[in-house]
Amino acid sequence: MSSHPGPPPPACGCLPAWPALTTVIEGTAHPVVPSPAHTPASALYLARCTGCGAAYTGPWKRLSTSSRAA
Repeated sequence: MSSHPGPPPPACGCLPAWPALTTVIEGTAHPVVPSPAHTPASALYLARCTGCGAAYTGPWKRLSTSSRAA
């Protein structure tokens, strides 16, 4: 048994870093953006960079995709 932690998650290799993020919730992809604090969804699901696929381990929130008519 090793007390050594596993390797750190890969960093985003895109230039600029983290150009766009997405998460998959119940089989549907959702665009997400960084957030100052975890949301219920970010506590349960992993976001990834859409360019290189690196895991984004910080807090995020979903972008609103609904449009509201006046």
